[in-house]
Amino acid sequence: MPHVSDRDTACTSASILLARVLLSLPFLYSGIDKVRHWAAAQREVTASGLPCPTLLHTLTVLVQLGAGLSVLIGVEARVGALLLCLFLAPVTLLYHPFWKRSGPDFVAEADHFLLNGAVVGGLLMIVALGSGRIGVIDHPLVKLFGQSMAAIGTGP
Repeated sequence: MPHVSDRDTACTSASILLARVLLSLPFLYSGIDKVRHWAAAQREVTASGLPCPTLLHTLTVLVQLGAGLSVLIGVEARVGALLLCLFLAPVTLLYHPFWKRSGPDFVAEADHFLLNGAVVGGLLMIVALGSGRIGVIDHPLVKLFGQSMAAIGTGP
């Protein structure tokens, strides 16, 4: 019979893997869809009024696919999750401003806003925990980015 801590470790590893799969799928799907329907996605970015729509569209696809695969496969999942957080936060503010809506639009936008917040929360768990035992390569962010990451949040 396996030791309790071995079972807990296996359960934790499987849970982190499942979380990585579930958190990466929307980004991978969206990135693939933006490639498959390039012109329509390009029009959406242009309609948002943001500058350099072609550049932003291309960067969006690269972040969604690159960071999404990073989280899914577990290759520097912490970095991939952090990139997805940094991508999703401004996108959520720009594309789901529920505070500017009313009625059913308010409810729909608030729902999208809160769901994106939940995804950011899940991604932050990956940033904190890494890819778990079922991953390829995953270094703590402090090791990757040096001591400047360790200084974040510390006072003088």
